[in-house]
Amino acid sequence: MKRTVCMLIVILIAFAICSCAATDNEEFLVDFNSGFDSGKIDFGGFECTIMQNHMAETTATSLFSYPSGTLMEDMLLQRKKEIENDVNCKITIKTDGTIRLDSIVPVLASGSFVADILFTSGQQSFVRAGFCFPLDAMTDYLDYTDSSKYGGYGMLEPGLFKGTVYSVSPIMWPGKQIVTSFGVFVVNENLISRYGRVDPRDYVENGEWTWDTFEKVIPDYQIDDGSVQATAVNITWGLLEFAMMNGMQYYTIQDDGSVLPAIDSPEVAETLDWCSRLFANNKDYITFNDHETMLAKMLNDELVMSKTAVDHIIRFMSYKLDNFGVVPMPCGPHGTYGEWTNAYHENIAFMILYNTLEEKCAATVIDRFCDPFEGYETEDDLKNYMSNIFFDDRDLDVIMSLFRNTRWAYQSVTSIYDFFNNAATATANGKSSAEILSSQAERVNETIIKEVIPNVEFIESLKSSNGN
Repeated sequence: MKRTVCMLIVILIAFAICSCAATDNEEFLVDFNSGFDSGKIDFGGFECTIMQNHMAETTATSLFSYPSGTLMEDMLLQRKKEIENDVNCKITIKTDGTIRLDSIVPVLASGSFVADILFTSGQQSFVRAGFCFPLDAMTDYLDYTDSSKYGGYGMLEPGLFKGTVYSVSPIMWPGKQIVTSFGVFVVNENLISRYGRVDPRDYVENGEWTWDTFEKVIPDYQIDDGSVQATAVNITWGLLEFAMMNGMQYYTIQDDGSVLPAIDSPEVAETLDWCSRLFANNKDYITFNDHETMLAKMLNDELVMSKTAVDHIIRFMSYKLDNFGVVPMPCGPHGTYGEWTNAYHENIAFMILYNTLEEKCAATVIDRFCDPFEGYETEDDLKNYMSNIFFDDRDLDVIMSLFRNTRWAYQSVTSIYDFFNNAATATANGKSSAEILSSQAERVNETIIKEVIPNVEFIESLKSSNGN
């Protein structure tokens, strides 16, 4: 029953991963024939157009990534009706049928009108191309600092460019809290139970999920009884999340308030040296297979634990594994135990296009669409929504902590993101932090100065103005 429920729900909350062939623009129109309340904002019947990408596991006419005929789509349709009635506008939703809105890029580059609003993942490509309207000019209509609606400061980062906010994510939509992040281990609980191993979730719960514990238990998680051979751990992606759980930041803030790059910080160096030692001492128990290879081994009971993405657990494992668990990266000596941190790669987002015909209406429409739905106003409500996917409340506690303590991985800024991916290979080959940093730190720090620090300075100014 559990897996059947998961198969249904996984479709609802999957992210845009799988590519789709481009199609002609399709309009998704619903005529509610709604009247207008003259006591409220009046946009004079303006037609506000939203261009959405074709999200994974949905059809080209699905609304904002929720499949047709689902409760969530019905709620969004009702919300659409309410917005149209309340502010006297007509909302038209279109799609180009591609996963990244590829077909509209040359149209936007030519200066032609496409839509007032974009809804897509991977918003940085549009932001960096100069296609988006700055949201700081629209704060009377869309308050991007409202963390109860748009998440914490870390959720603003992919929509930030040189200290200006261009996008927001609807983080109170059920199932949209699961950003594409790689800060967890998925655990094959069938193997743990069958062979009497200690559930790593017990270590997390008991305050013992540290680097020292992780080192000690890896050999014990290796299984070989003649019929079943399962590798203890797979490191599927880079080391960024390990470093974050050791207190790593891309930067340091000085006493005078200045911000300096810090890819060569003691926390990062310590992480690299620990990983190098960990991999050398456990070379028979740790593999570095890619996602597809890892997934096949996990589903075939040939792997006990693997570094992976939360949304990949939902999309690829939840309805195929009879029982699985979720644990964070272990806490390093400079990390804060229990504040499970996370670096995410992308999430769905709304943006106003630079040549919108009515930016105030566009901002109002986005803000109203992102309001919490009735019955899903709190974190507990959202956890309850996902409770049929995961087998243990502790899994959801970890995931919600990741969401609260998340920040962008700066995936589109390749020299930063690639640094930690390359570090996984380097440490697996026995390289020390000194060797890795001596060849790469200067280049990465230069990129941090250019790409990250303006955003950090902006976020710090927000925190200061909000009394944080």
